[in-house]
Amino acid sequence: MKKYFVALSITLVLTTVIFSDFNVKIWKTSGRVIQWDVIDYYGYLPAAFIYHDISLKFKDHYTGEKHFVFWAKKTSTGSYVFKMTMGLSVMYAPFFFVANAVAGHLGYDNGGYSVPYRFAIVMAALFYLALGLVFLARVLRFYFSETVTALTVLSIGLGTNLFWYSTFEPGMSHVYSFALVSVFLYLTILWHRRSSLLRAVLLGLIIGLLTLIRPVNILIALFFVFYDVKSRRDFKNKCLLYWNKFPHLILMVMFGFMVLVPQLLYWKTVTGNWLYYSYGKEGFFFLHPQIINVLFSFRKGWFVYTPVMIFAVAGMYFLFKKYRQLFITVFLLLLVYLYVVSSWWSWWYGGSLGQRELIDIYPVMAFPLAATMSWIISRKARMAYPVALLVLTSVLLGAFYNVQYYYGSVHWDSMTRQAWFDSFGRVHPSPRFYKLIKTPDYGNALLGLPEKSIKKTKKESVEVIIQQIKKDRKWYQLVKEKAKKRNIPLDSMLMLDAKYCLEHEK
Repeated sequence: MKKYFVALSITLVLTTVIFSDFNVKIWKTSGRVIQWDVIDYYGYLPAAFIYHDISLKFKDHYTGEKHFVFWAKKTSTGSYVFKMTMGLSVMYAPFFFVANAVAGHLGYDNGGYSVPYRFAIVMAALFYLALGLVFLARVLRFYFSETVTALTVLSIGLGTNLFWYSTFEPGMSHVYSFALVSVFLYLTILWHRRSSLLRAVLLGLIIGLLTLIRPVNILIALFFVFYDVKSRRDFKNKCLLYWNKFPHLILMVMFGFMVLVPQLLYWKTVTGNWLYYSYGKEGFFFLHPQIINVLFSFRKGWFVYTPVMIFAVAGMYFLFKKYRQLFITVFLLLLVYLYVVSSWWSWWYGGSLGQRELIDIYPVMAFPLAATMSWIISRKARMAYPVALLVLTSVLLGAFYNVQYYYGSVHWDSMTRQAWFDSFGRVHPSPRFYKLIKTPDYGNALLGLPEKSIKKTKKESVEVIIQQIKKDRKWYQLVKEKAKKRNIPLDSMLMLDAKYCLEHEK
C-alpha cells in the first residue's frame, strides 16, 4: 500500500484544486484570471498572434469589435512596452492556442480575453501544478521514503500559499516557476549521476525559461553549482568535474541564452535598446534587506502565513546531520534568495497571500521539510509526537489561510498584529477588522525610507467591504434581494451595507 502513497497525495492535491476551480469558476467572471500583473505577463500572446502588432501602436486608433486589455507603457518611440518579461506567455502558449482556435466557434469574443482564454490559463496552472508535484516527488524519492515523500508533497500542495496561486490566481508566475524548479532539481541530480549532453541542454533551457519568467530565478542555478558539495575537497572535485565537462556547461549557457533572445529582440524592437529596465523607479535596496519583516511580519511574514516552512528551515539541522550532500546547496540558495527578495523595495510584494515570491523555492525547501518528516517518523521517542502534531497544525493553518484570504479575513497588503488576532479562527472578517488594518507606505518604501503609519480612510474601508461582499456569493445575493425589496440601485445597497458593517462592531 505504501508504494501508492505518493500517487494518492498528488491525486488529493489535484482533486482539491480541481474542486476549488470548478466550484468557484473564476474564469466566468470578467476581470478575473487575466488581472493585475497577469495582464502584462499574458499580453505578448494576443499582441503577437491576434492583433499582430507587438508594439501595440494599433491600440491608439483601434476601431474593431474585439475586446482587449493592455497595460503597457508608451515609450519615446511611440511603441508600448510590457513591464513583465515574456516567460509566462511561453508557458501559457499551448493553452492559449487551443483557446484561440475554439473561442470564435463557441460564440465568444476572440480578442484574447473572453471565457475560453481565461479558462485556458486556469487549465495551464493545473497542468503545471501536476507537473511540479510529479517531479518534486521524483526528486524526493532519491533520498526519502515513499511515506516521507507523500507527506512532504501533501504539505506543500495543500498547506502553503502554492494552493492559492494554483487556483484563485492561476495566471501569476509562482506555480509555473514551482514546476520548472522541480524539473530543474530532477535533471541536476540526474546529470550529476550520469551526465549527458541532452540533460545539459535541458538544464540550460529550463534555467533560461526560469529567468525569463522572473529574472531573480537565475539564482536557482546555485543548486546545480553546489550540488553534492560537502567539504572543501568536494568543492575542488566539483571544479575538476566542471572543467572536464566544460562543453556541457557551454551548452547550458548557450541554450539558456537562446531562451532570452526573443525578449532582447522585443526590447530592441519597441524601445530601441537590447536591454531595457521596465520597472522604472522600482528597485532593490541591498544595504537594507527586510529579512525580519519577510519572515515574521504580521503583514506578510513567511513563518506567519506559511508556518510549515518553520519546520522546513528547522530541517536544515537534519540535512546537515544525515544528508550532507544537500545541506550546503540548499542552505546557500535559501540565504541568497531570501536576501535578494528581501531587498526589493516592496518587501511585501503588493497584494498577495503571504510571501508569494518564496513559492518559487518550495521545491528546494522540500528537502529540509522532508528531512524533518523523516526524523519524526524514525523517532520512537515521545518527543516526536508533539513535533508531529505541530507540523500537522502548521499545515492545517496554512490551508486555512487560503480560506481566510478568499473571504477577506486576511487582507492582501494591510494586515497588522491586531488584525491578525482579530481574524484568528474566523472565516469572514469582523466589522472591527477594517479599523485594524493599515495601508503600507508605498511612497517611502519606493525611496528606501522607513514607512510611516497610514490608516485607511473611511472611504477606502467601505470599498474593501464592498469587494468582500461581492466575493461572498450568499452575502452578495442577500444584498441584491434587499436592493430589489427597497427598490434602490444595487450599488447604493452595497454602500449602505458596507457602511453599516464598518460602523457596528457586532
